[in-house]
Amino acid sequence: YSSNPKATYANFDAKYFYQYAANIFGVKNENIKLLVDEEANLVSSLGALNKWLPSKIKENHTELIIYFAGHGLSDPSGKELYLIPQDGDSDLLERTAISRNEIFDIVKKLKPKKVIVFFDTCYSGISRDEETLMADARPLRIIANEQDVPENFIIFSASQLDQISSGLKEAKHG
Repeated sequence: YSSNPKATYANFDAKYFYQYAANIFGVKNENIKLLVDEEANLVSSLGALNKWLPSKIKENHTELIIYFAGHGLSDPSGKELYLIPQDGDSDLLERTAISRNEIFDIVKKLKPKKVIVFFDTCYSGISRDEETLMADARPLRIIANEQDVPENFIIFSASQLDQISSGLKEAKHG
């Protein structure tokens, strides 16, 4: 991260998930978009969602897997959840981060058969090394059935919305 605390092991986690998708799920390399380090910036992330992804989805046929390892944060009201790209600023979420709802809306319009999302992040405002991302960040307490999740989406999250996702130093992973 260029202006936020480091997300310890996030790149390792993303690279291992890439290998898992290829070797275990059998996803072809040309159907995997891996963004790490400086490549995981806002423009590249939006480009992957808006330009690269549509060319890979066959309506009502494609099974899509999305994996994100890094910082997440809620807006101060707690109503919107954001994923922070490498160059994102936790104090300027609406301008420099990608909302979870925006990702869902983009994907829904492509009409994949099924979507599995892995969020290796938390929204607590605390990094894996327990550094604060935003001075006035508040942990969220949202009941899962109140969240707007499309019917054909399955979401795996590293933690509940009010918990911190931590790293495991011995394994060098989140």
